[in-house]
Amino acid sequence: MTTTDAGGLTGARLPWDAADPYPFYEARRAEGDVVWDDTAQAWLVLGFEVSRQVLGGPGWSSDPMAGQVARASMDAFAAEFTKSSMLFADGPDHQRLRDSVRDVFTRSYVTGLTAGVEGIAAAVVGHHPAGAELDLMSDIALPLPLAVIGEWLDLGPETLQLVRDMSPVIIRTLGTLADPAEISAGATASATLMSEFLPLVADRRTHQGDDLLSFIAADHALLLEEVAMTAILVAVAGHETTANLLGTGLVRLLTPGADGTRPADAIDPADPALVTELLRLDGPVQSTVRAATTDHRLGGAHIRAGESVLVVIAAANRDPAVFEDPAGFRLDRTGPSPLSFGYGAHYCLGAALAQLELTVALREVLGREPVLTGPVRWRDTAAIRGPAALPATFRAD
Repeated sequence: MTTTDAGGLTGARLPWDAADPYPFYEARRAEGDVVWDDTAQAWLVLGFEVSRQVLGGPGWSSDPMAGQVARASMDAFAAEFTKSSMLFADGPDHQRLRDSVRDVFTRSYVTGLTAGVEGIAAAVVGHHPAGAELDLMSDIALPLPLAVIGEWLDLGPETLQLVRDMSPVIIRTLGTLADPAEISAGATASATLMSEFLPLVADRRTHQGDDLLSFIAADHALLLEEVAMTAILVAVAGHETTANLLGTGLVRLLTPGADGTRPADAIDPADPALVTELLRLDGPVQSTVRAATTDHRLGGAHIRAGESVLVVIAAANRDPAVFEDPAGFRLDRTGPSPLSFGYGAHYCLGAALAQLELTVALREVLGREPVLTGPVRWRDTAAIRGPAALPATFRAD
């Protein structure tokens, strides 16, 4: 591979189709588990084992400023917002930020939220009568996890609406490595949320409640800006990924196969294997970025320090060397867990909550006997895959 001067790299995009990226993944996989992509100006890591090596091994950074391509396109304003986020932190800084919320994201703690999540899901889904047209995305998949996060952080309706409005702008920055306009727009959206959250954080630090935001604010090891950024990350990631996973899961379960039957008619929504298989096949996070901090030999490729890699989680989860019938929907699988929540130090804090929300939401929605009534329209954000619109009706009250 011939490297290009990083200063000339602008507008680098993720190279696959957001609606159906899987043919692209398989075409590139035929070239190897690690391949260079000119469009993304990054190495694509497609295999399961090499993905775990990057996500769990030394010599890789989550900091965008560690990569030549992103560093050349981020101004000081945009770079400032990476400093307070655990998403982009490494080593002790990452651990310090993560420790501030670790205890309330354990599986045992999240299990205690079950009744609250069930109540919210019942209210959101029950709001729509049988026979009425609805959009499963905008009417259920998005508001349900947003309401859960809003209740847990104790956010008012105006703040929640701002989170919903700003989240898509922030998410779009994940679909580019070096588009200055989108990076700038994402930084502006983050600044808007920071302006909203900072006064709330300052108030909760001195007037403690029993909500999650008060819990984070009580940690004096964190600056107020770090508390606010952690809360923003929980709010944005906490509803975006769950909403899109629910949306893609419903598309799969409600779409008739070649024989005219739907998977939804033959599954138990409470089966834990269902959530795991939907995460493997339809996990919303398509890829995550790492920058090499040392030279690596990975999957036959020589990656130099400063180069970026895209760990294509969605491709790794369909690696035929690891998963038999990788594109098939099967609830009898054995073997390793999918990488949908990541691996290693950055394993998703909200994994247990997302799994709980998905299980509860599927039970509520499928219990209403939904039927798709129109074509699915997909988002155009290549890093996060999910429906933009999912028209349907409920047959049962």
